[in-house]
Amino acid sequence: MGATVAEVVVDTFDPTFQPGGEFSVGVEEELLLVDEQGVLLGAAATPVVQALRRVTTDRGVVTGEIFADQLELNTPVCANADEVARSLGELRSSAVDAGARLMAVGVHPTAPLGEVSVSRSTRYETIAEEYGGLLRTPTSALQVHVGMPDADTMMSAYRGLRSRLPLLRALSACSPFWHGVDSGLASARACILRSYPRTTGAPRLCSWDEYVRRTAAIMAAAGVPDHTYVWWDLRPRPELGTLEVRVMDAQPSLERVAGLTALVQGLARWVAETPDQEDLPDVALEANDHRATRDGLEACVVDIDGSMRPLRQVGTQALTDARRVLGPDGLDAPLADIERMLSEPNEPARQRQVVEDRGLVALVEDLVTRTQAESPTARRATGKGGSARSA
Repeated sequence: MGATVAEVVVDTFDPTFQPGGEFSVGVEEELLLVDEQGVLLGAAATPVVQALRRVTTDRGVVTGEIFADQLELNTPVCANADEVARSLGELRSSAVDAGARLMAVGVHPTAPLGEVSVSRSTRYETIAEEYGGLLRTPTSALQVHVGMPDADTMMSAYRGLRSRLPLLRALSACSPFWHGVDSGLASARACILRSYPRTTGAPRLCSWDEYVRRTAAIMAAAGVPDHTYVWWDLRPRPELGTLEVRVMDAQPSLERVAGLTALVQGLARWVAETPDQEDLPDVALEANDHRATRDGLEACVVDIDGSMRPLRQVGTQALTDARRVLGPDGLDAPLADIERMLSEPNEPARQRQVVEDRGLVALVEDLVTRTQAESPTARRATGKGGSARSA
């Protein structure tokens, strides 16, 4: 009997793990490009993106993304979350100085259904063809990579972070509106992505070999050329030596970016050094993710021990764990923003209040203003100084 397709792919998918560091961090930030009225630029953004793609400094790199009116800001490998915020602040400034108007939000609040301009590249055009009509509107993420020293540490961190993904989803939820209406969700982006092939929750995995077999089987079934076409909410990146967290919406505030980055960094280290005794079953994780997607921090979820707990309570414990490992190295200051988030109304509530008070047009302008105010250029122009962390 001949080898199955999956077995053949296992032979060809033999990832070499490249050590990525001792819990260093890097961020990919996706930002939308809009005009003076806050409308997505569509294909008209192509010259802007092409010009900004040439921006490469020691602070990071600007690239395009699958959507023509989207930028991706990539930090270098950073030791901590404050370094990440400084890098992204400089990159945002580069874009603003070049005339771009930036909006950081999971989904544009008023973009019409189905108006999507895809960037021209073999990869993106292949993805767009596979997705068909599923590319309904641009979405923007905050993706955090944590460097791992070896494959075993990677999988220990994977198992622990996987159970905490709904918390990260809720903390970062920043897209309650889509297509000009309230979606009824904290993160509409999460539901849009769930409609895409291979963009799923993180499966329960216990070893590096299991990751290789699972990924190989997906590649074989889908007929995709490599593992980067598998978009789990949390995925190993063996060629980078990082664990990539993909659940979070883009954030207007760099202070919030720093806080979320520090939380991911701290939790990854905590769960690698202090592994959970149990893994959440896939069905429990899926239910938790839906509640977090819908209700944000107001959700109740199944905790690691099987009990139902308010997500804010789960977040308080996660914050404590992250501080335990970051505090001794003096890396815990950005976590103050997470502490505030756990005690205050969340971003979806803020956006709904803006719409109730002043309407959707005001919300669009508010998102652009907050995003661009986070660049060092904007702060210097308003006399607010050049600190990477905003007030």
